[in-house]
Amino acid sequence: MPKTPSVLLKQELAKKQLELLDIYRFKTHDIIRVRHSMTNKVYLVKVEKHVSDIASEKDLDEIVKKIYEAVSKG
Repeated sequence: MPKTPSVLLKQELAKKQLELLDIYRFKTHDIIRVRHSMTNKVYLVKVEKHVSDIASEKDLDEIVKKIYEAVSKG
């Protein structure tokens, strides 16, 4: 059974010690709320592409990279 984009995103973020909490959808972008497992800090990250529109592994990797970079900056 195929997995939804949000489930795939959750799995990829877990590999980087991030927990997907929420995805807020707006007309032009999504805001993703994640929690860093080590520090327990919660971050809001704006991504221009909708998570539900993820069509390939490349799209997923781009979103994960953007989230990880935002969390790394603090």
